[in-house]
Amino acid sequence: MSASDPAQLAQALRPTITRLYLALRRRAPSVELTAAQSSALSVLADHGPMRMGEFADRESIRMPTATSVIDGLTKHEMVERRPDPVDRRAVLVGLTDHGRTLVGRIREQRDVVLTGALAELSDQQREAIAAAGPALLALRDQLDNHPASHAASPARV
Repeated sequence: MSASDPAQLAQALRPTITRLYLALRRRAPSVELTAAQSSALSVLADHGPMRMGEFADRESIRMPTATSVIDGLTKHEMVERRPDPVDRRAVLVGLTDHGRTLVGRIREQRDVVLTGALAELSDQQREAIAAAGPALLALRDQLDNHPASHAASPARV
């Protein structure tokens, strides 16, 4: 794996990052939530209340899809809509107390699972993961702050 070639690095990392997420999700599932709902709750927990357009942009989804996801979460009293205090014509979506509690519970469960897995690694492996932490955070920020390109070639799984 070459650090100087972003395409080669991406091809090497993508399967591992994807499998890590899926393995963590399987071992600490949020049974009552779809992947889209789980992602939506995470976005709202991390970024606070926002307008639907911003939510759709952050999730890289279209407005009808965003509305559908938020509608489902609203029915389960995890998310609420309220008027934007700056512009009463606009609506903000944000977590309810129930939604915040659920996100906290899911994150705690996943922290326990991840802690157990990390404990099984060698000190050297944990040190390598810790050293990669800031770079992985920067990578996540790059992905979060740049909307998905819909003109890209078909994705490989």
